[in-house]
Parts: sequence; C-alpha cells; structure tokens
Amino acid sequence: MNRWSALGALFAVLTALALRVPGLETRPLHNDEAVNAVKLSELWEKGHYAYDPDEHHGPTLHYASLALLRLSGTRSVKELSDAALRWVTVAFGVALILLPLLLVDGIGRTAGAWASLFLAISPAMVFYSRYFIHEMLLVFFTAVTLGAGWQYSQKASRLWATLVGAGLGLMFTTKETFVLSLAAMGAAGFITAWWTTGVPPTPKTVLARISGTHLALAAGSTFLVWLILFSSFFTHAQGLLDSVRTYLPWLKRAGGHSPHIHPWYFYLERLAWFHAAKGPIWSEAAILALAAPGIGVSLFAKRAAFHRFLALYTLGLTGIYCSISYKTPWCLLNFYLGMILMAGVGAAWLWQLFRSRVSRAVFSVVMLLAVLHLAGQSWRGGSEYASDRRNPYVYAQTVPDVMTLVERSEGIAKVAPEGYQTVIKIIAPESEYWPLPWYLRRFSNLGWYETLPEDPYAPIVIVSSKLNARLDEKSEKKWVMVGLSELRPAMFFELYVELELWKRYVETLPKDRE
Repeated sequence: MNRWSALGALFAVLTALALRVPGLETRPLHNDEAVNAVKLSELWEKGHYAYDPDEHHGPTLHYASLALLRLSGTRSVKELSDAALRWVTVAFGVALILLPLLLVDGIGRTAGAWASLFLAISPAMVFYSRYFIHEMLLVFFTAVTLGAGWQYSQKASRLWATLVGAGLGLMFTTKETFVLSLAAMGAAGFITAWWTTGVPPTPKTVLARISGTHLALAAGSTFLVWLILFSSFFTHAQGLLDSVRTYLPWLKRAGGHSPHIHPWYFYLERLAWFHAAKGPIWSEAAILALAAPGIGVSLFAKRAAFHRFLALYTLGLTGIYCSISYKTPWCLLNFYLGMILMAGVGAAWLWQLFRSRVSRAVFSVVMLLAVLHLAGQSWRGGSEYASDRRNPYVYAQTVPDVMTLVERSEGIAKVAPEGYQTVIKIIAPESEYWPLPWYLRRFSNLGWYETLPEDPYAPIVIVSSKLNARLDEKSEKKWVMVGLSELRPAMFFELYVELELWKRYVETLPKDRE
C-alpha cells in the first residue's frame, strides 16, 4: 500500500466512524435487536447460550458482542445502554471498509478506493451498521471469504486456504441465509470458468487445481468454527443438529409463510428512489448508476476473470433476493456489497474514459456531489429520521414513545414498597410486546400473558389496547389508566397503576408536571 492509498483508507474509516458513532442511542431498540440483547444477557450473566433454530439466527453475533463487552469493562446487563449493544455492529461495519484492500490487485486500486468510500457513506450500510442484528457480520464475513478466495487463486497458501474456510464457517454460524451467497458464488464461479475456457468445469477439474492439504485446511477450519460456535463451546450438542434443522422453518418463510411478504422490487425501490408522503427523497441511485457500467465492462470488456466472477455473483445474488417473497430491508446488504464493488469498478472505468482535463473536472464535481448527497442521507438516517417510517431502512421500528412507558414504570417502582420487585403484568401477544422484555429487565417480577387472565391486576399493568381491557372501569377506579403509549406503528399499550401507588408517584413529581 502506498502513501496515497493509506491516506484514502484512513479518510474512509474516519468518515465511516463520523457517520456511525454519534447518537447510537437515538433510536430505541427494534424488537429483533431486543431479542438479541436478551439472548446476549443470558450468555453474559449465566454463561449459557443455546442456538434456537426457529425465529433466531446464529451465535456469532452474541459471542462477538460478549468479547467486546468484556473488553469495555461493563459490569452488569442492567448497565448496558442501547449504544453499547450496537458497538459490535459498528466495529464490523467499519472493518468492512478495509476489506476491498484484499481485492485491489483483482479489481484495481482506484476501484478498491471508490468501493471503500461507498461502503463508508452508503445510507444502507451506515444505518444497519448501527443495528444490533446479524446482517452486518454476515456481509463482513462474506467479504472476507471473497477476498481470501481471490488471494488464494493468485497465490495458493495454507494461510489463504484456512481463511477461506474460516470465512465460510463464520458465514454459516452468523445467519442461515449464507447459503444464498454460497449458491451465488458457486454459480458465478462455474459460469466464469466455462465462459473463460469454453469448457464447463467438473468437480474433478476443480479439485485437481487445489492442493489436498489446502483443501483439508479449508474444510477443517469451516468444520471447527461450526463445531465450536453451534455447540456453544461444547456445552450444547443439540445446536449442531439444529444448525441443519433450521432450514425447514426458514424455507417456509421464504416460500411466503410470513408477514414479511413483499414484491420483487422491494429492495431496489428502497435503494433507487424512496419518497414517502411529507418525507425527503432517499436515493442511492449514484451507486447503482456506477454499478451498471461496472458490471458491463466486467462482463464484456477485456477484463480479468475475477471481474466477471464478481459481476455474475452480484447479478445472481440480487436476483435470488429479489425473487424470494420473504423480504426485510436489511437483507439487501448481502447483494449490495457486490453492487458497491461493481460501482467502484464503474467509477474507475469512467475516470479512464474521460481523458481530457475538462471532462475529468466535470466528472470529479459530479462524484463529489454524489458523495456529499450519500453522506448527507446517512447522517439524517441516523439522527432526525432514525426511527421515522419515512426513512426507507426503518421497518417495523419501535416508536420512541416506548421510552415514556418504560421511564414511567421505573419512576413508579422507585416509590413502590417493593421497588424493582414490584409485580408488573404485561398482557399482549408475544409478537407485539417486544422490546419490552429488554427495557423492563430491571424488574424481577414480570408476568407475561397473551390474553387477559382471570385476575389481570397487579401494581402495574401494561396491556395492549386491542384487548379492550378497561381495567379502570372494571376495578371501579381502584386502578387508573395513566398512559397510552405507541410501541410500534399503530400498536398501542395502556398503562394501568394501582390508584394509591399512583398517588404516591404523583406526589414526587415537580408541581408543573402534575
């Protein structure tokens, strides 16, 4: 790496940090983040983690988070802030920016530099780097696998073979959808080899090019990562079986048995042009527009086979994700990694195409405006639109109003005789009450009910408005409804408090708040 490359990488990393770190606590935890937080707390406090093949993803996020939390010096789960939880995905999101360095001798130094910058400022990449879910880790390990695979193809060594295997293993232990990326890699590799040589490759011809020792190292490292993480460091053998069994429920969801069913253009709409009523226009069209010529020259110009492989991989994975009915917006990161690499190739090609000073000056101005536009959207996405549905990457997001409900419950506990041992009954279907289990973690006596029980009363009762509880009327005002909070869009919860306890709480409030 020369001085200018080092400075460029440093600039990209600093830009990434500036967009990812400020205001990490601005947005309340999404329900998926809260589920991950609860599982992390069990691992941290009890040393217990068991992979759940239904509705959950792999263990990598939790073990990576545990390592980071131990280094941070945090003493208790109760001290954990939303920002602290998200540091692990911030770290992987920033580290991802450096991985194009593994590819620069394949796609070119200029293309790699542009790809790193786009990874740093892409609104999608920035937003989900601030999200305590598995996706950013999956994208990172996919990039590691691609980079190590390219390096191995250029200089076969035990190190690169082992790193390819470890990357695959970490993809597997991060999220089940890694198989989609693996399928796209395999198809792209097959077509590239056939296109380049004119002869379709066979397993025999492929294996003949790989040292048996290297193959064993790659397979062994994949197996070892799978064995250690899915078995929870040899404490939960069932996790190994569950890592395979998980594909039964996930296949059902992919086939349409899920509330997250969207049309094929769902991802592309969010990337290319998204404009909700009374909201700003969001667009990463600059990256998509650069990816188009990048893919074109990679496929049809006299480029190295690796360009063709990346282009086919990107097109294939994009097609796979668009064709699956089940869609959540963070899944787009997986094919968008390839798009960004192709955008880097496109930007480098255009720079070579425009040879005159005037054309290069115009191109530079256009690129500067595009960079500023993308970075500006990323900043807004993490600040004023962090939990706003007019942001294309906000999806089933917890509304900030939930914190009013939590803060009021904690305030009441401070005046209650039992303190945080005060009984709270939460009455709502399980799919609706998240992230309350995380935000109410200080309380030790929580009761969870999916329907109104025969005795719904407790010092504090939180109940879904859909259940029409009317506990104040039914109790003849011995309980009073003291708040109505929106948990997620159009999902409201009523807060009931025992009358005498509520009076005690009100007496502690400043006079202007009574």
